[in-house]
Amino acid sequence: MNANTPVLVVVDAANVVGSVPDGWWRDRRGAAERLRDRLASEGVPAVSGPVEIVLVVEG
Repeated sequence: MNANTPVLVVVDAANVVGSVPDGWWRDRRGAAERLRDRLASEGVPAVSGPVEIVLVVEG
């Protein structure tokens, strides 16, 4: 793997969303969409170089 090869990050949305008790259970779809949007804007700060993010959601 070289510096131009993207790192693949697989995110289980249910585990990430469920880890914060902020009322996500009232709007599961909205919570997943907010996580998607946050990942799209912030990426993965701990990883330098290109990153491919796969978000796994329910349903």
